[in-house]
Amino acid sequence: MQDNTWDVPYSTICFVERALCGHTKIARCVRTKDTVFRIELMNEKTIHMLLVHEYNLSVATIQWAQAKFPEVDYIVTSMDWFGYTKDAKQYGKNNDLGIFTFREFMGALHRKNPKTYFKKDK
Repeated sequence: MQDNTWDVPYSTICFVERALCGHTKIARCVRTKDTVFRIELMNEKTIHMLLVHEYNLSVATIQWAQAKFPEVDYIVTSMDWFGYTKDAKQYGKNNDLGIFTFREFMGALHRKNPKTYFKKDK
C-alpha cells in the first residue's frame, strides 16, 4: 500500500479516511493505496479518489497523477487552505475528472453527479 507520492501526513490520511467512512452518502470506503480511496456510494456507484498534498494543484500535476493512477476519477487536495488553479479545474471538467479541496469534495458527494459541483469563490 506504499505509494504516498505527495507526502500526505499519515494523520491527514487517517482523518480523511474517518471522514469519508462517516459520510452519509458513502456505503463503504477502502484505501487501495496510501492515498487512493475506492468509495462505494449509497447509490451503488463506485468512485476512486486520489488525495494529494499540493498547495496549488496544477494541470501538469493532474496529468502526472492520471498517468500514475489511471483509475482515479477525483483528485482532492488534503487541506482546506490548499487549492487548484482555474486551469486545473477546467481541465478536470473537460476530462471528466473531479478536482476539489477536501471540503468541496465532501459537499459534492451530496450531488447526483459529484463532478458537476462547483463552489464559487466569494
